[in-house]
Amino acid sequence: MTTKNPFPGMNPFFEQRWRDAHTMLIAYLRDGLQERLPADLVAAAEEETVTIGIGESATTYRPDLQVRQPWMLKEPATTEVAAPPPSAIATEPIRVFADAETERWIEIREATGRLITVVEPLSPSNKLEAAERDRYRRKRRTFIGGGVNLVEIDLVRHGTPVFPEGIWNVLQRAGACYGVCVFRAAQPAAHEVYPIPLRERLPVIRVPLRPSDADVVLDLQPLIDQCHERGRYHLLNYRVDLQPALTPEEAGWADQVLRTQGLC
Repeated sequence: MTTKNPFPGMNPFFEQRWRDAHTMLIAYLRDGLQERLPADLVAAAEEETVTIGIGESATTYRPDLQVRQPWMLKEPATTEVAAPPPSAIATEPIRVFADAETERWIEIREATGRLITVVEPLSPSNKLEAAERDRYRRKRRTFIGGGVNLVEIDLVRHGTPVFPEGIWNVLQRAGACYGVCVFRAAQPAAHEVYPIPLRERLPVIRVPLRPSDADVVLDLQPLIDQCHERGRYHLLNYRVDLQPALTPEEAGWADQVLRTQGLC
């Protein structure tokens, strides 16, 4: 049995552990960019928590408050304790259960703080619900409207595409189930599209910076392979039916790949 990525490109079974894969991919992307950036630019991972399932619109927030015990703050606990007030009967709340999804992306900024480029690996949460797709598209418009370069990396087969229709049509004509789209603030009328068919190696993409900077050349395949090996994804359930289902031809090819590698 191989412990390495059995596929030449993207492993479609990654979505079983997408949160783990996405977290590590963000870290590897950040590191890969960092070592190639000009000295006055810095790449940093950003995140926000999205609460899904309450009402019609999602709530996003960032953790900005910590409650610590006195010993964690290295401060002595107060020795005098006031007498507690008379106990009141607590009002029974209405319990509402909601999923919390942490979204992560990478921002490249100047040392002054000016945002230059955003690298956004998409998650199923961006694609599964109409409200979430709309929220993501608003986020995209904010970046583009602010004159920021945007690199969108879609390695998720679940859900409805969030790329603009023209870009999605290009991916479909190329027989690609994954894709990368690059928007350059200096050339707003054009998008660079990298179609990624299931059977092909992931591309080496160009990440734009400032007009005076050379692009950062970033090879995606070693990053995915690193996720696979370090995450022990050879232990995924490779007998599960993929959703959405592969075409019969692709399913037969994937089955043969897994059998050859001793995973099925």
